[in-house]
Amino acid sequence: MELINGAGRLPAHARPLYLALGNFDGVHLGHQSIIRSAVNSANRENGLSAVMVFDPHPLIALQSDNPPALLTDIVDRAEIMAELGLDYMIIQPFDDKIASLSPEQFVRQILKDKLDAREVFIGPDYSFGRKGAGSSDTLCHWGRELGFSVKISPMVKHKGVEVSSSMIRSLLLAGKVNEAADLLGYYFFRQGKVISGHGIGKKLVYPTANISANPRLIWPGKGVYFTAVGKLNGGLLYGVSNVGSRPTFSHFDITVETHIIDFQDIIYNREIRLCFLEKLRETRTFTSAARLKEQIGRDIEQGRYLIGKYMQETNGSGKSLQAGCSVLRSQ
Repeated sequence: MELINGAGRLPAHARPLYLALGNFDGVHLGHQSIIRSAVNSANRENGLSAVMVFDPHPLIALQSDNPPALLTDIVDRAEIMAELGLDYMIIQPFDDKIASLSPEQFVRQILKDKLDAREVFIGPDYSFGRKGAGSSDTLCHWGRELGFSVKISPMVKHKGVEVSSSMIRSLLLAGKVNEAADLLGYYFFRQGKVISGHGIGKKLVYPTANISANPRLIWPGKGVYFTAVGKLNGGLLYGVSNVGSRPTFSHFDITVETHIIDFQDIIYNREIRLCFLEKLRETRTFTSAARLKEQIGRDIEQGRYLIGKYMQETNGSGKSLQAGCSVLRSQ
């Protein structure tokens, strides 16, 4: 998949373009359905498949005082989309000029003049143009006027629950990472460089890898989680991760720290990825460092037990936990 910075920079192409539109925060099962429809049509018609997303996300650009936390940044979305077979990911800068376009101007100037889309794929709640005035019906109207077709993918449900980014955010904040993974189609992950912590874990004989918590991205609710750890030595490790404050030592220090099981290397400034597999317990305050050490030991033993379960799953259940903690589950 090739990344294109702006619709006007898409290379000239003689083959028809099949374009998926949306912000695709999380690239969940519903988003994947839309994108796969575009990819399948392009493959069937010997065309090219593309997705176009805005960066920054319009919700951040338009609500700068109180922007929502996102499931994925643009790097995460690109990595997930690359596994869907797309030819292009068009990252369209979202600026005042784009935000001011009416629905008609957006269709004429972007979809027709710059991209010349043959077919456009959207979800049922897609909106576009100034203040989101354009709807799926609006897009269908302009498609008929300008000579491209529009395919509206139905809302995807999983076990009777409509798959949506807002539902996944709610599940994550409640610590229900496994339920969120079912709607995402992959294990929820975060990645970043290992930074220096306070050294408390090392003093307790359980050293931790700490990564900074990007405030623009959502994290699972406070708690202790069983995680897969990727991007180290090209393989997959497992760990026990604490998300939130450390109430035993500080009332204010928000941290994300992971004890990687059976791993002793020094990895400061190394990039790691945490895939959140299960919540082990809530965080709580301990009366002494000794009691905290005992609990961490129990958490690690529970993690060891779960390693066997997840290693078995990767061999037979279709849940993807490959080298580097690769994301999409097989469909």
